[in-house]
Amino acid sequence: MLSEVQLESSHDDDVQQQQQEQQQHWPKKSSSAESAIMPRVNKARAATLKRPRRKVVKRTIDSLPLTEEEAGDDTELLLGFSVKQRKSGHHLSRDPHRAPKVALAFFLLVCSIGGYQGFNEYWSNRAILSPSSAISNEEADASEEAFDLEHRETLLHVPTSETDISNIEDTPVVLFNENIEVPWQLSGLANVFEEPYDPEKNKLYLWTIPRCGSTSIRRIASHCLGLTMASEAGKGDVGGDSLQVVEGNGMKYVNVDMSNPNGIAHAKELGVGGWSKVDMVSSSYLYDGAGIFDPDHKGYMIAMFRHPIERAVSLFYNLKSNKAYAEQMVTLSTVEQYSRSSLVENNWMTRFLSNSLSGELTPEHEAIAKEVLRTKCIIGLLQEKAESMRRLEMLFDVKAEKSQRRYDCQEKLWYWDWPGKNRHEQVLEGSEAWNRLYEQNSFDIRLYEYARELFKAQGKLFQTSVTEE
Repeated sequence: MLSEVQLESSHDDDVQQQQQEQQQHWPKKSSSAESAIMPRVNKARAATLKRPRRKVVKRTIDSLPLTEEEAGDDTELLLGFSVKQRKSGHHLSRDPHRAPKVALAFFLLVCSIGGYQGFNEYWSNRAILSPSSAISNEEADASEEAFDLEHRETLLHVPTSETDISNIEDTPVVLFNENIEVPWQLSGLANVFEEPYDPEKNKLYLWTIPRCGSTSIRRIASHCLGLTMASEAGKGDVGGDSLQVVEGNGMKYVNVDMSNPNGIAHAKELGVGGWSKVDMVSSSYLYDGAGIFDPDHKGYMIAMFRHPIERAVSLFYNLKSNKAYAEQMVTLSTVEQYSRSSLVENNWMTRFLSNSLSGELTPEHEAIAKEVLRTKCIIGLLQEKAESMRRLEMLFDVKAEKSQRRYDCQEKLWYWDWPGKNRHEQVLEGSEAWNRLYEQNSFDIRLYEYARELFKAQGKLFQTSVTEE
């Protein structure tokens, strides 16, 4: 039998021979009518003489059956996917030509990003190394610090202009464009700008910050002014179901212990916040201590502040002389070693003011701490001893005895013989110890600067009596 190729070649030869014979019989010249007919005859004749093509099934997506019944047994259609795949669209993800295109596009995207970063880094390094554009380390640090400050101020409103500072008492702390509210747990404390101190309704509440002069304030109030205290002084006399005033060591105090949450809870059960014989309450636990007061007997909060790094250094030397910490401090001979240890404090003031004693601090904690100081606290500064004591005297004088002995006692304890005093070397700003203590107290440092501005603003609360004198 002849092969298919030989049959096709023989057929082509026959067609060519027929065309040559027809051309020999046609006249070279013809009339116009014959010229018009001949192309049609040639085309028709050529069409009949074309080699027939093999059968090819032509299908489009629109001609495919839409249901399994229409498809019949032909479930795998000629385009390469089944009826179910066509309905669900899964055939698109199985296109063998699509995956390489997607991979190529992704590869080009990665390369372009990497090339841009590399080019940017190259020009950045070139700019740094160029003498004409070189900047000092101090300028770089200042630029970075300015950026951090600007970023923080977008989150937390910080008064910067003189107008803001002069009206700081009327300017609520703002975070994310919303005013910060004081936590409800502090509702037992008076608003110092809106509620004047009334000894018949209010109890002075000294929030004790370690190494800030709070011990001197307690000693002056009890030993010099004769005020009755509810503090940790009564922890040795705690007991019974009633409150009692105990006299000893030149002072008067109540038989409660305000140095820990459990002792404060017991004092609250006994009603120490509303007891008329108590003149001042003192505790480091701000929120627990505020819970002993009620709307009819609000606490009037006062506190002494000190620069956080100075306070941390003072605490280090105090711990070294404290026998209770002798074993832990034996390996910590310098402030720098202390700043690296687990004993160093971390933003103590911010944590107690925001009631977040553990975990990571956020701008929200800082905002709460500032709003609490703005609305609830009379500020005293250890750096401004004379003015701070003048203001506190105006609060103490309401109940305190007036005598020369009192003034002599007060001056001695406040200016030259204050309790817990220890002389030590100062840590220089910019040193390794300073920088590490700064990292541990960055929130407190900003809070301290805010307290200093509040101290200036609160001067107007104590101007009337000065004028009268």
